[in-house]
Amino acid sequence: MNATTRSVDWTWVILISLTLVGVTLGEGAQPGLWVTALIAAITAFKGRLVIDSFMELGGAHPSIRRLVRLYGLLVPILMIAVYLFGPQIAGLTSL
Repeated sequence: MNATTRSVDWTWVILISLTLVGVTLGEGAQPGLWVTALIAAITAFKGRLVIDSFMELGGAHPSIRRLVRLYGLLVPILMIAVYLFGPQIAGLTSL
């Protein structure tokens, strides 16, 4: 087993562990801004791991890497926005 395979294996273990932590928090904790922010941070970190390790963009051209990483931050930002402004967003998107 070479170093690259070992690195991907550890990344996979970290992703699974963070997923289990997020599920535990989402199911067991009282809803609130801090829980939402923590789950959003976990989601952002997991996205960064996937982008750098599995999509192999860690060595890509800096502008492409930054653009994809920015896109990876969009979901956590939207998670927090929906928590803070859920009814307003629902009103804007209803028919």
